[in-house]
Amino acid sequence: MTTHPTRHRILFRDLAIGQRFWDPISAEYFVKESATMAAMVTGIGDGTVPDEFEADDVVGVDE
Repeated sequence: MTTHPTRHRILFRDLAIGQRFWDPISAEYFVKESATMAAMVTGIGDGTVPDEFEADDVVGVDE
């Protein structure tokens, strides 16, 4: 039996730098790098190419 983490909604601005989160638009995981940038770490992302996010973007955090 596999258990799945619970995902909570949070605003991008409320994430800590270095925190991993789920982006529902791209359906991929990212790591926050700054107040406006994050890097994709799943799918085709290797954590080296930043992507821009707005402070009010709703993202998910697994717990």
